[in-house]
Amino acid sequence: MRTASQPGARRHWWIPVSILVSLALVAAACGGDDEAETTPVTPPPPAAAETEAPPEPAPPEPAPAPEPAPAPAEEPAAPPAPEPPPADEPAPAPEPPPAPAETEAPPEPAAPSGEPVRIGILFSNSGPAGIFGQPTANITAFIEEDINAAGGINGRPVVTVLADDATDPSVGRQAMEQLIDSDNVDVVLGTHSSATREAAKPLAEDADVLYIYAALYEGGECSPVMFNTGEVPSQQLAPVIPWVMEQTGGRTWFLLGNDYVWPRTSFQWARQYIEAAGGEVVGEEYVPLGTQDFSSVAQQVAGSGADLIFPALVGGDAIAFETQAVDFGIGQDAIPRLANIYEENVLGAMGPAVTTGMFVTMGYFKEVDNPANTAFVSRYYEQFGADAPPHMTFSSHIYDAALLYAAAANAAGSTDTAAVAAALEGLSLATPTGDIAITDSRHLAQPIYVAEIQSDGSQLIVESFESVHPDETCDLP
Repeated sequence: MRTASQPGARRHWWIPVSILVSLALVAAACGGDDEAETTPVTPPPPAAAETEAPPEPAPPEPAPAPEPAPAPAEEPAAPPAPEPPPADEPAPAPEPPPAPAETEAPPEPAAPSGEPVRIGILFSNSGPAGIFGQPTANITAFIEEDINAAGGINGRPVVTVLADDATDPSVGRQAMEQLIDSDNVDVVLGTHSSATREAAKPLAEDADVLYIYAALYEGGECSPVMFNTGEVPSQQLAPVIPWVMEQTGGRTWFLLGNDYVWPRTSFQWARQYIEAAGGEVVGEEYVPLGTQDFSSVAQQVAGSGADLIFPALVGGDAIAFETQAVDFGIGQDAIPRLANIYEENVLGAMGPAVTTGMFVTMGYFKEVDNPANTAFVSRYYEQFGADAPPHMTFSSHIYDAALLYAAAANAAGSTDTAAVAAALEGLSLATPTGDIAITDSRHLAQPIYVAEIQSDGSQLIVESFESVHPDETCDLP
């Protein structure tokens, strides 16, 4: 193609100019070039379809008329512009980007129907541990509501059946017998003493009924019909004892517990953890369940020279000891505590004058900071009132055990004990407690928290250990 300085270009300057002007006029008739690229153009009225050839444009400056001559074949004019659309047709609008696919909400589960799945709750609603009972009874309402709202178990509704062991193993055995033989439960969830567990377990084994023990305990349980979702010493004590010694500077300990299997076995483990951390046990004493006079024990503690006390006392016994300890000069302000069963209701009964500064280690406190727990605790008080006994570790573990059972039974498609037990192996869930998972020892990997009791009686979580695995084994044949 020639440049503007070439002779042939001067003779034919009007050709490209004419094309450009024609294009400009057509574009103007279609509504303007800028808008045509971004918005649909309104078609012109029909009269605009009869267009006359546009007049030849005047040259930009006077010049002699060029001599007409055909363009040489070997010198083509500028490449032709794209053919514009006819004047009576709108310019095509740009295609909009595809709309994102609408995400449909999952369908609501069908309402459960048919014969209900019966979940037995064996718990202490009276006796020394009766102070733990009401929160557990309250949470059974949430167990029914939440599992049924999710479609139940294999499409069947869930109902709970409560039985009180009265903090007495002989009563606990009778209660387990009632649940199995008369109430025909499909599973028993237990939050009660280890003494009751040892009395009730043979009945579950004989009847082949699944038994999920959801209370903190001493560890070591292994049975074809049992799973254990409460805290054990390797979770509550192994990481926390060295932490408390570092925080307080104390190294000598007095161990005080009720006289049954849980405190005795827990103290065997505690002694190992204390000595491994460079500490020493300088006193160890056991009292019967239901003890209310601690004067002689308080004198032993005072004379031991202990820097720290580890009390494994249950319910009313714990309240009696701690309130009397202040009068003997061995209260929390004199000898710091690490407690592993002083939950919110017991602490509230003692009062902040007794409890301020205590360290408590558990798998759950209502102050656990995650959105699921915040919503759950709010719902608890909305339903049961601002003065309801606090939701705490025992009621939390019962709720988690029920969710684990429902998930396993749904996965198995059955409530058969062996089928559900197989589905429980390795099962994990996110609950208000945190992330939990059944290990191959049939115990629960779970968070462990340490709270320090404040001067207003509230609990401040000062340390947490995520997903602490239990140092347990269970080799079934």
